[in-house]
Amino acid sequence: MTYRHLAFATFLIASGVAQAQATRWIEVEDGAMIVPAFNLTVDELDGISLYDRTGERVGELDDVLIGEDGKSMAASLDIGGFLGLGERDVVVPFDSLTLGEEGLITTMDKEGLESLPEYVD
Repeated sequence: MTYRHLAFATFLIASGVAQAQATRWIEVEDGAMIVPAFNLTVDELDGISLYDRTGERVGELDDVLIGEDGKSMAASLDIGGFLGLGERDVVVPFDSLTLGEEGLITTMDKEGLESLPEYVD
């Protein structure tokens, strides 16, 4: 039974990420805008660290994005690289992230994030 729950949760996360990749995104320019998922402003989230499920730092939030529908929101994340070289942006929906004490936490591992299509803004 636990395996089925884990498989279903993985499916939901993957389908949310797939939708995030297919949506047309607009960068939120209003730094004072509250992001409901975390009750923080865009400025407060800008540059916040991203950790994978093992607690390893895997990147940081680059931009807050809103879908053309005006409802869906996602994060453009800088992942990979070293000292700013080799980084690339990927998009994940906010509902696949949680806020921890040190920053944002994703349920995806580093390899899963790196396998996402690159987001070009």
